[in-house]
Amino acid sequence: MSQEILGIHHVTAIASDPQKNLNFYAGFLGLRLVKVTVNFDDPETYHFYYGDELGRPGTIMTFFVWSDAPKGRQGTGQATIVSFAIPQASLGYWIERCIKYGIRYESPEERFGESVLSFKDPDGLMLELVATANPQTSSPWSTSGIPAEHAIRGIHTVMLCEDGYELTAKLLTETLGWNFQQQEGNIFRYQIGAGGSGKIVDVRCAPDFWKGAVAVGTVHHVAWRTRNDEAQTAWRSAIANLGFNVTPVLDRQYFHSVYFQEPGGIIFELATDAPGFTVDEPPAELGTHLMLPPWLEKKRQRIEAILPSLYLPQTGTSPISSSDAKGGLRSNHRPQTQLGFTHRFIPAAEPNIPYTLLLLHGTGGDETDLLWLGEELIPDAGILSPRGQVLENGMPRFFRRLAEGVFDPEDLKFRTHELANFVATAADSYGFEPDRVVAVGYSNGANIAVSMLLLRPYTLSAAVLFRPMVPLEPSQLPSLAGISIFIAAGRNDSIVSPEETERLVKILQTAGADVTLTWHPGGHALSGEDVQAAKQWLLTVIS
Repeated sequence: MSQEILGIHHVTAIASDPQKNLNFYAGFLGLRLVKVTVNFDDPETYHFYYGDELGRPGTIMTFFVWSDAPKGRQGTGQATIVSFAIPQASLGYWIERCIKYGIRYESPEERFGESVLSFKDPDGLMLELVATANPQTSSPWSTSGIPAEHAIRGIHTVMLCEDGYELTAKLLTETLGWNFQQQEGNIFRYQIGAGGSGKIVDVRCAPDFWKGAVAVGTVHHVAWRTRNDEAQTAWRSAIANLGFNVTPVLDRQYFHSVYFQEPGGIIFELATDAPGFTVDEPPAELGTHLMLPPWLEKKRQRIEAILPSLYLPQTGTSPISSSDAKGGLRSNHRPQTQLGFTHRFIPAAEPNIPYTLLLLHGTGGDETDLLWLGEELIPDAGILSPRGQVLENGMPRFFRRLAEGVFDPEDLKFRTHELANFVATAADSYGFEPDRVVAVGYSNGANIAVSMLLLRPYTLSAAVLFRPMVPLEPSQLPSLAGISIFIAAGRNDSIVSPEETERLVKILQTAGADVTLTWHPGGHALSGEDVQAAKQWLLTVIS
């Protein structure tokens, strides 16, 4: 190939908590947060980019932040270690910094003639600092806590772990242009050109090690540098001609990407140097705004409302300014003192979607617990999701109970009117239609939704109730004419008996509601079948 791979472009891993990730990489490691954006394939989750002063290729570490993803397992078929370069004289400084921050580390060891300091990030991803005589010459990011002479100089090496290294080595050397340099034990080192920081990859042969599972705390993919689009196109054709399943060129806003899986199972990416991170933010403002690609701008308000708020550890300020017209986050997570409930509000993505889902969690949940359910039931509908105001052994609920299935009637009535008033106030504050509110409740949340139907009936236009009970039976039933209700019950529910469910259905039907009851063979837990049945029912009710 006349076009050459230039070295490592970036490494992307998976994190669970956005603030902990920021605190570690921008705080402890002192990398610059050069871009706050979203995962383009999952735009309601963060994608962070860290790097040097400008986020130059070879210095970039990125993270998909998936809070609900399971813990991964490091093993073969993965990039298991990401190593950063530091100046040779800085090893002692970083050991002291680990001690200061309470970061557990392994005693420095020698590998290929360089000292290596090993530790893990908050999710268990294995990291190293390599004290090298030849760090990259790019401008490091110097923070108030880390002197420039000790700052990280970009990515030094990536360790690939394979149960058999030969096919991966063949791809690296015969196709991608890496050269075998040397071997230590079961680790084989390859380099691009003269090697040096950012131009080294290590392959560990571990035939007796278990297979890795990519999830939280593991590397998702490794990207190699291509000089420009022309070079990338040539590389894509060359790799496709070898029989690899290669993706089309994808626009990642800051570079263009092509992905394929190497023989050992690791996802490789070919990424262009251009256009770079200053394409949508000036150098001085990198990482200070939530940036979205043009095709997601129309959903900005919704995305901003879903993403959790953040602050930069160095300054205590938010990287997503609420007053910035350039793309700052306007948080709709109102403080409790304003509307009476800690809650999340997500406006409808399109003006022609008039419905707002009132999400009511079960015992121990919170305002984020059912956001996924709302998105599943009516995608792009408005969402109002409050947190219950009552604590039972530290777990939020919507009203008090005296024992399992025994409710405090006075507190229930008070909390019902309190919640109904909150919905009315929120409709006025946020501007959604108060007569198009659909309650979606699970367990305790379903019970207070029933109470609202019986005590404040026209707060809701419809209701989806998962595993509800009869919370109360007023002496005089209201008119529920015109209100449609979906109930999903479990045949083997240890908390709500079939007789209790049938009694509730009879009460609601007597009041004039149009009730649809579905039975699931399971217990009290919400099932996928419940969700799909509710989704199909909603399509007939709100169409």
